[in-house]
Amino acid sequence: MMVNEYERDAVSDIILIIDSRGVSETGPVSRNSLVYSSRAAASLSQYFLSRRDSVGLVVYSDEIVSVDRDTGKKQLYVLLTKLAGAMAKGNTPLKVVTNRIMPHINRGSPIIILSPLEDDPTIVDAVRDLRARNFDVTVLSPSSLEFEFDARRLDRTGYEVLKTERDILMSELRGLGAFVMDWEPDMMLNTALAGARGF
Repeated sequence: MMVNEYERDAVSDIILIIDSRGVSETGPVSRNSLVYSSRAAASLSQYFLSRRDSVGLVVYSDEIVSVDRDTGKKQLYVLLTKLAGAMAKGNTPLKVVTNRIMPHINRGSPIIILSPLEDDPTIVDAVRDLRARNFDVTVLSPSSLEFEFDARRLDRTGYEVLKTERDILMSELRGLGAFVMDWEPDMMLNTALAGARGF
């Protein structure tokens, strides 16, 4: 996957936050939220670093693992190594992650969150806090509902109910000023980004 377009931001510190909690493994082994998020983060890292931006990474599961912002090919190697080692486990809330990293990030920095947005009642509060501090928040959400439905582990009624709940959550995040995209399994990354960013 290659990202061809992304709005040029005035700030060149990009932070990628990857949800690697147990829920991110829902679905088939090769088609789940963690696989899609890791691939997207790898493509985004390569793209931003090629633009000479500084890229940092946070992966959260039962612990919070971070890579400080840096530039260049060495940074790409470090980021790809961390992404390759990401395993789905634990249930650290997003708010714990954002509370820990906010003091160390420049205000206004673009933050890209890759998460299925499930089983975490702190998501709205975490995004609200980021927006209140003028962070530019983009959420790309690979939907585990799609993976479960494709694998026939979820019937049509269950899917519709959960999809409605998910749509409400995404609308609430958009209302906070975050760019949000419900990333379906067959959608290209640049299409998902364009949908989230509205261009």
